[in-house]
Amino acid sequence: MNIITLIQNELNENPQLPFYMIFVKALQKGLENNILTAGTSLPTHRQLAETLSLSLGTVTRAYKEAQKHSLISAVIGRGTIISPPSNNIDIVSEQKKYYDLSFISPFEYLNPSLEDALKHIDIHDKELLKYHEPRGMLRHRKAGAAWTQKFGVPVSEKNILVCAGAQHALLSILIGLFRAGDKIAAEAITYPLLKELCQRLSLQLCPIKMDESGIIPQHFELACKNGDIKGLYLMPSCQNPTLTQLSEFRRLELVEICRKYDVKIIEDDVYALSLEQKLPPLAGLCPERTFFIASTSEAISGGLRIAYITSPDEYLECIEQSIGYSISMAVPLMAEIASYWIESKIAEQSLWAKKEEAAARNVITRRILDGFSIETRSTGFYAWLNLPPPWTNESFTKTAKEHGVLVADCTQFSLVSPPAKHAVRLAICGIEKREDLSHALTILANILRSPQ
Repeated sequence: MNIITLIQNELNENPQLPFYMIFVKALQKGLENNILTAGTSLPTHRQLAETLSLSLGTVTRAYKEAQKHSLISAVIGRGTIISPPSNNIDIVSEQKKYYDLSFISPFEYLNPSLEDALKHIDIHDKELLKYHEPRGMLRHRKAGAAWTQKFGVPVSEKNILVCAGAQHALLSILIGLFRAGDKIAAEAITYPLLKELCQRLSLQLCPIKMDESGIIPQHFELACKNGDIKGLYLMPSCQNPTLTQLSEFRRLELVEICRKYDVKIIEDDVYALSLEQKLPPLAGLCPERTFFIASTSEAISGGLRIAYITSPDEYLECIEQSIGYSISMAVPLMAEIASYWIESKIAEQSLWAKKEEAAARNVITRRILDGFSIETRSTGFYAWLNLPPPWTNESFTKTAKEHGVLVADCTQFSLVSPPAKHAVRLAICGIEKREDLSHALTILANILRSPQ
C-alpha cells in the first residue's frame, strides 16, 4: 500500500473533509501502521495533483499542512520525504522512569539562587511591569552587551536586542531576515530546532558536507555558486551535537565566501562559554553580516529564558520588528534578574561551577566508554558516541530505552536521509548525581559490548 492508496481510502471514509485534512490523516495512519517509513519519497505536487485529478493549489496546501505537523520535509536533491518521528529532542520530557541522556539540561541544580536575586533587585520598580520597545530596556541591553563580550564579540548596547531565550532569538532572526523559499545552509548534522523552524517558515535547508573539523568551506562555496544561498547557520566553537570546533583558518575562509556571495551568518554559539579554548567569533571577523546569539540558559538558568542578539546596524529594525510580532518583548523582570546575575559576576561563578562539574563528568564518560569512538570536550556538557556496526541509530536508541536510558540519535540532527552517521548524543549534564550518570553510561557500554 502506498500514499495514493492511503489517500483514496481516506477520501472514501471522509468525503466531507477538505483535501489537506485527508492528506494529513493518510500520512498519520500510514506511519502509525508502519505502511510508510521515514525517508520515503513522496510524489511531487504536480504528480499527485494529476493522479488524483486535483488542482495544484489544493495539493500544495496539503503539503504545507503536513509540514506544519512535522510529517514531511523538503530535502534538497530528493524532493519531499516522510520525516523521522520526533523524540522531543531538546524539548523537556516528563519521563521519570528513565536515565535521560537525550535532553541537555545544563546542571540546573547549580543554578544561582533566585531568592538571593529577588533580594537585590528593586521589585517595586514599576518600569519592570510596563511595555517597552521590543529590543529591551537600555540597562538590560547594557548587561547583554557585557555578557556577549564574554564570547569575544566586540559590541555595545546599541547593537543588542533582548530575546526570550536562544530559540526565540533564532526564530526572530529567521523571520526578520528571510522569506519563504529562501535557502539557508547548515552542516549536514545540525541543531534540530533549526530544522523545525525552517519547515514551519517554508525556508529551504541546504545540508553542507562536514568532516571531523566541521563544515567544509569548499562544499559551502559550491552550494553558493549553484543555489543562491541567503544564510549560513553555524555553531562554530562547540557544535551541537558533534562538538566540532571550526579552526580559525576555516572561519576566515567561510567569512570570505559569505562576503563574496552576500550570505548572512547566524552564529549560534551557545556552548562556547563552557570551553576553555577561545577562537575569534565570526561576529568579530565579519560584523557587517553576522548575527550572534548569546544565551544565558547554559551558564545561568534554563528557566530564565533570556538571550541577546548582536545585529549589524542596518538590520536592527527588522529584527526588532520580529521580536515585536512574536512576543512584543522579552519579560523585563526576567531580563532584570539576568542583568543582576551578569553585573554581580554571579553568572560567571555559576558557569565556573558547571564547568568544574562537567570536567569530572567527562572523565567518567571517557573511562566508562573507553574503547569506543566517543567525542568529548574537557568541560563540554555532552558527548557524541559513534556507534560500531551493526548498531544503527534506530536499533541502539530502541535497545537503550528498553534498558532504561534515553539518548538522542543522529536521525534527529541529520539534514540528509538516510542519516549522515550512526551516532548518538549523550547529555551528561542533566542527571543530578554522578553515580546515576555512571550507571546509565555503564548500561550503554554493556549494550555496545553485547551481541545485537
